[in-house]
Amino acid sequence: MLDFAKDKKFWDHVRESDEFARHRREIKEKYDWAFEEKPRHISYDAYFGRGEDRMLWYRQLFQLQSSAILSMIYYDNDEYFNNLVDIIWVMCGEYSWSHLNHHNSYYNTTPEEYDPALVDIYAASIGFSLSEIKYLLSDRLPQLIKDRISDQVRRRIIDPYINKRFFWEKHDNNWNAVCTGAVGCTLMYEAPDVFMANKDRLRRSVDCYLAPYADDGVCVEGTAYWGFGFGFFAIYASMLKEFTNGEDDLFRLPKVKAIAEFVQKTFMDTNTMVTFSDCNLKEGYWLGLPHLLRSVYGEDIDKLPSEQGTIMAYQHFAFAIRSILYYKKEYTADDKLKPVIYNLKDTGWFIKRGEHYGIALKGGTNGESHNHNDVGSFILSHKNKQIFVDLGSGDYSNGYHGAERYTFFHPSSWSHNVPYFGTQPQDGEKRERVIIDYDENSKTASYEFANAYGLDYVRKIERSFVLEEKEITLIDKYDADKGTPITERFVSREVPEVNGNTVVISGVSLTPKDDISPVISVVDAPLHTSSGTEKIYCIDYTLPTDTYVFEARINIID
Repeated sequence: MLDFAKDKKFWDHVRESDEFARHRREIKEKYDWAFEEKPRHISYDAYFGRGEDRMLWYRQLFQLQSSAILSMIYYDNDEYFNNLVDIIWVMCGEYSWSHLNHHNSYYNTTPEEYDPALVDIYAASIGFSLSEIKYLLSDRLPQLIKDRISDQVRRRIIDPYINKRFFWEKHDNNWNAVCTGAVGCTLMYEAPDVFMANKDRLRRSVDCYLAPYADDGVCVEGTAYWGFGFGFFAIYASMLKEFTNGEDDLFRLPKVKAIAEFVQKTFMDTNTMVTFSDCNLKEGYWLGLPHLLRSVYGEDIDKLPSEQGTIMAYQHFAFAIRSILYYKKEYTADDKLKPVIYNLKDTGWFIKRGEHYGIALKGGTNGESHNHNDVGSFILSHKNKQIFVDLGSGDYSNGYHGAERYTFFHPSSWSHNVPYFGTQPQDGEKRERVIIDYDENSKTASYEFANAYGLDYVRKIERSFVLEEKEITLIDKYDADKGTPITERFVSREVPEVNGNTVVISGVSLTPKDDISPVISVVDAPLHTSSGTEKIYCIDYTLPTDTYVFEARINIID
């Protein structure tokens, strides 16, 4: 498997070609950061969420992948190779490869109950990384290091998988794809007999992962988790196909092809992507994934802007190495992306990429994996920037994925471009899926989403967008009890300029038809990285009492 990745001539090309200049630079930059301190073990406090060592989890992963890849590119450099050996030794000696947050979130364990053989997304990925590094560098690694890898992978991944059953095997989100894919690949490398004995079991897990996807291929978890979950799936599918000489080819499944085409549909312009659900506002994609997929599906996978692609993605070696192994310069888009419209009716997403703006409308439900209370919301982009935003995920603090989720700003409807009623936002209950209709003749996208609120006194919210070349007309019509307070909310990261009832943000103006003055509030929203906050501007237009229509023009003014 991946025999060309053992070829010195291949790495000479990576080392010398301008085609890979960016790869070399970014990997070296990550290496320099990761090895600002030498490889060392995680402290007791850090294992259990205390002390400053908590980020050492991530530093170790970047130490491993950057030193391994640089050892392949610069195979005559002793520093890179010696650091690789050191970090492998350290990681093989860690108490556990699974992350504390996963013990707390999924098993609610105390330090005394902490299971060092828990196979979570980190443990599975580390086992896969070490197995693959051992395979690719088998002729250079000391025998003791290779034996240590095999011993620890057997103890931490293979034996637990043989002897236990894990919740993620029947899960329907990225956990399943990451763990199943990483464990399956590890078995192919380290224990092919065990892989063959468990191939059907792995396939059942794969089927569980694919089951909730609609035929349109939309990843409701968001573009970030498409890259993470489907990325591991695609790696597993490619290795499975090679391992079985093409007999087991998951890429032949029609739904898989639809999922493969998902991310290319999320570009609202060249450098701005749809960020529904738990994403990063400056979302990108793992550079190697569409290149891998294009090698399978050809031109059905669009060329994408390489600037949005990340090489050192998700801290995992398998992604970074394949951003080199599958990369082809001719697979990247050099020009501005072409205008296009996608109405993904199975899931309830609508995306238009135009000459002057991009817009994404969110129907669906509030019962989705990594759900945000965002039914009815929209994103508007202009000049490679979100103007009316979807912030994506916030700080993954304790409780973010639990019962208190909607008390956090980011997943609540308070952070989305939707109305609210007095103090009532959307309630987070799963109800009938909202589908978006698009009339090509009138250029109108419309949908109804009152069911997202669960309020008996709000019976209907009909939202429509008339999408002209440089102007959008937004119309909301309500059927509600007399006296119901109605406020339209718009959210931005940019400071809004107010002129009467008009708000201007970065070359885009918003003007209600009626003379309603906006009220601007500022929220200090926590960043996903847990490293501070950013100011978010909430623009509210409260309708006069017993007014049940809101109409506004959104104009592109520069």
